[in-house]
Amino acid sequence: MKTDKIFWGIFLVFIGGIFLLENFNIIDFSWSYIWRFWPVILILIGVNLLFKNSNSKLAILLTAVITIITLGFLAFKGLQVNHFDKREKDNTAVVAQTYSEDFDQKYKTATLNIKGGASKFLINDFSAKLFEADLSENKFKYYLKKIDADSTVVLNFNGKGKNLNYSFGDDDFNDINMKLSAQPVWNINLAMGAGEVDFDLTKFKTKDIKLEGGAASFRVKIGDLYNNISLSAETGLAEIKIEVPETSGCRIKASAGLSSKDFKGFKKLKDGSYETSNYNTSANKVNISLKGGLSDFNVDRY
Repeated sequence: MKTDKIFWGIFLVFIGGIFLLENFNIIDFSWSYIWRFWPVILILIGVNLLFKNSNSKLAILLTAVITIITLGFLAFKGLQVNHFDKREKDNTAVVAQTYSEDFDQKYKTATLNIKGGASKFLINDFSAKLFEADLSENKFKYYLKKIDADSTVVLNFNGKGKNLNYSFGDDDFNDINMKLSAQPVWNINLAMGAGEVDFDLTKFKTKDIKLEGGAASFRVKIGDLYNNISLSAETGLAEIKIEVPETSGCRIKASAGLSSKDFKGFKKLKDGSYETSNYNTSANKVNISLKGGLSDFNVDRY
């Protein structure tokens, strides 16, 4: 066997192994940091050129040993910098993040788009501002952007972080406490990978609510300040609990796969949907659409 085959074989196994371990989040490797050691690659290529025409066992052994030691050095350096970075971050004091947008009387309709994960999202109070959010942790950054046109305003509250779509323990979640203005009619769209949602919307005029999540827990309590509310939830493996007022008529359409359903106070119709007895007569209506692969759907009336 020629030495160049040994060299390139070990080199490709090294590169492929690093990428594979990174993809499974087993290691965190800094390619940018080890680039300062690029002359080492020239040394490896030089060693390969010296012995590439030799078939002796000594040449093959030397090529293999030098290649393994050199790549091992690069691997150590690439992992070491992230180890120090992580230790430095662990020793950094947690600094809360705050976000806000002022309310303008011209805003009649507001849309809040939330995209993130590995977080606990809470709404349980109103604000004199249009929107406020406080993060108790600094594990991930969120960015707030406002787009307004006349009486309509759109807020995009998006998270930026490496592990936003992965499942974490409760201690790893960001706690995000949000407050909304009680003045406009709200549309709320939330998409996340893993996390928790606890929205008490009884103090707000909510028109449209859309929830998307993977391994997540949702609790949403709807009020009666708007007369025609639409809520849709599409999940993978999730626990969803929705509370609706008894005075509001409610209809549920569920495409639940292997999911469990608990709809107390609802009657199942021939088309497979569920309705409360006052759906046709009530002035306020709530229409719910549920889709899930393996989720637990619960709708209660209060």
